[in-house]
Amino acid sequence: MSVRIRRSTPKDVQFGKTLSSVGVEMGLDSVEHLWAELQGYVDILLGREPSPIDSPYLAMMEVATAYYARAQEMDMRIHAAEREGLVHRGSPLYKFRTGELKAFIELARKCADLGSRRLTQEALLADARRADSI
Repeated sequence: MSVRIRRSTPKDVQFGKTLSSVGVEMGLDSVEHLWAELQGYVDILLGREPSPIDSPYLAMMEVATAYYARAQEMDMRIHAAEREGLVHRGSPLYKFRTGELKAFIELARKCADLGSRRLTQEALLADARRADSI
């Protein structure tokens, strides 16, 4: 019995020319704008809005990782502004960093972990399907 191995072709795999094909905002804006940005990301991660990635296997991990990285960038920039004396303890940006941003970072981290577990599960199932077909 011959085994047919299916290889991915460029049309099967969605990879961009950048390291991540998930678009995110840049820099820092007002707390209201940053909060709205995070709310948009939450709606996608919780399935209220469609994913920007069309892959049943990579979507959760890739999107959550991109949003996690963006949130960490926000955190890093706010810390830099604190170091430079532009943001002070108790200011709206400081409260955003220690409140909503911190909670979002944890949410995105958990979603990326879930995406990783889904990829592992799919790899195990694919291995089992291959073993059954031999």
